[in-house]
Amino acid sequence: MAAAAPTASAAPRDAALDGLRAVAALSVFGFHSWLYTLSDAYVAAAPQTLADDLFAELRVGLVLFFVLSGFLLYRAWVRSALNGRPGPKTATYAVRRVGRIVPAYWLAIIGSALLLYPLAGSPGVRLPPAELLPLFFVFAQNFSSETLLTLNPPMWTLAVEASFYILLPLVGWLALRAGRRRGAQAAIPIALLLCGLVFNFILAKQNGPSLSWSKSLPAMLPYFALGMLAAVLLERRKPSLTAARLWAAAGVLLVAADVVIHLQGNAALRVADLDLLRFIRDLPAAVGFALIVAAAAARPPRPLELRPLVWVGAVSYGLYLWHVPVLLVLRANGLLPLTPLGATLVALPISLLLGWLSLRLIEKPAMAWSRRTRLLGANVSGSA
Repeated sequence: MAAAAPTASAAPRDAALDGLRAVAALSVFGFHSWLYTLSDAYVAAAPQTLADDLFAELRVGLVLFFVLSGFLLYRAWVRSALNGRPGPKTATYAVRRVGRIVPAYWLAIIGSALLLYPLAGSPGVRLPPAELLPLFFVFAQNFSSETLLTLNPPMWTLAVEASFYILLPLVGWLALRAGRRRGAQAAIPIALLLCGLVFNFILAKQNGPSLSWSKSLPAMLPYFALGMLAAVLLERRKPSLTAARLWAAAGVLLVAADVVIHLQGNAALRVADLDLLRFIRDLPAAVGFALIVAAAAARPPRPLELRPLVWVGAVSYGLYLWHVPVLLVLRANGLLPLTPLGATLVALPISLLLGWLSLRLIEKPAMAWSRRTRLLGANVSGSA
């Protein structure tokens, strides 16, 4: 049998997409540098100024991460399907995903617990019952109200990512059987997009839906699906420079429109008993980010390939894992200026250093192991 096509995680790094990772990570950091300098840091108070409004909307960087995941991970199956080749081998895909995210994530859980449990009662520190810590190690913290958004709150997104990783081989299997027609390939992410919209419609019709459901894979599925759709539409195509620039410009406008929509608040966005904002969520931004990702992948813009930005993108996973514990420890010890700019100047260098150490000491060795291990039949020739 022919060797399986390489997984997306094995593909060469794209500097421009690393630049986008940096934008997403810095956006999330900026949001938390505002959130964790509030007087009540773990509950985002209603913004009082335009600056508060804008800092609060930096949370949209999370959407970019989900769109990037859909684009980067799905394109290996799309490439295989459109070229009539075997797809990624499931064992190889699974082992490489585990190697990429789990060791650094587990270390961050342990580090967060060691750093934050002694700070119980400090501003912004929300701790789960110690007996429920095992839920974090299996990406199940979103399923309990006692663990959701506790310890290291941004980790809720990794539970969603892990759910997507589990779903993706099944979706890839469907892609391989959909044939080589691009329209058939596009139908798969479009179907996922519609499923996510239906799910969010149901949530929006409810009074006070469970926070766990709103932070689940079905709720975030439209964002992943749009990244997947971008992978389908871009594979084996190279748009002109003018087209790519138009995509990027349209994407920026859509992200800006999403911010404006959310700044208007829920009151202006109700139709009968339907809360439109809870229904569409950040869909305009996700469409915009999908256009930006496609443009960056096809015609990389020089600003996204600047070395400092690419470096931040390379260490972005560790930065993401460690920045909130850094903010909380500094604040508890009176070392964090209580302004977003001051907090950034103090906490960002430390967080970047920890991100670099995570990459060098944990992530790279784990990824190297995942590329050479034969565990479960990974990294050997065989059918997909």
